[in-house]
Amino acid sequence: MKYRDLNLSFTIENVEFTVISICLEKLPLLMPMHSHSKHSYEIHYIPYGYGTLRAEGNIYPIAPGTLFVTGPGVEHEQISVPETPMTEYCIYLKLRSADKRKRTERSLTEVFAAHPFWFGQGDTSIRECMSLLIRELENRQTGYELMLQSLLQQIIVMLVRGYTDSLPAEADRSGKSLNPAVLTYLTIEEAFLYHYHDITLESLACQIGLSTRQTERLLQIHYHKTFMEKKTEARMSAACSLLRGTNASVSSVAETLGYSSAEHFSTAFRNYHHMTPSVFRKRSREAGF
Repeated sequence: MKYRDLNLSFTIENVEFTVISICLEKLPLLMPMHSHSKHSYEIHYIPYGYGTLRAEGNIYPIAPGTLFVTGPGVEHEQISVPETPMTEYCIYLKLRSADKRKRTERSLTEVFAAHPFWFGQGDTSIRECMSLLIRELENRQTGYELMLQSLLQQIIVMLVRGYTDSLPAEADRSGKSLNPAVLTYLTIEEAFLYHYHDITLESLACQIGLSTRQTERLLQIHYHKTFMEKKTEARMSAACSLLRGTNASVSSVAETLGYSSAEHFSTAFRNYHHMTPSVFRKRSREAGF
């Protein structure tokens, strides 16, 4: 179940948190490498299942109780164990400063924003809050929006407490401005993440309600890539995951990615990664990936 268009926001220390989506869903076996736009943060909690997270060049094992955050520009992918695929709670947020007053260096929101990536464990309190979020969204009883705001604030506080109890992550990489059409970025990222095999500029433009020219300009401004560069990036990320994590033939991978032939795919892969798919698979396995 996935809830979007929530029109839900809350403020902590003059920073506005806008909730773009909240979901509880079983993940596909492969969630290809991708990243989020500036000011965007995803909070992930895994109540069931096992898998692997690849983020920031490292590999992290995922088990029930895993909690992690992926912020702006953090490239990451998730691969489920086929026999026990992951189920995930996920909260997608965007941040915006409500005013220009300087906050203290160790304020809660400064600590949150300073961790574009964090990986750890969530306790029963996190799980209970996540479960209550979904229940409130399902039932929508009187005052449910206030309940959602309260639960989300609790989750942010618990996350920051986890940050301060562990080693600090890299410095804040967030920008200084936020486009008000926050749902547009989620739509763009999901389009490339789930439809990399057949997405077109025209279909993407239709989804976000812009012309093709405006869509190209938006991608250049916020992702510094053309549509074809974003599509190629998405396809090549999925290709790497399939070559590393499955025994599918090169022809099968090419078909999954939407290429007309194995030869066409191999040429594109070699141009992008400077090696053939077979060599990439061999080197990845030799390196233990």
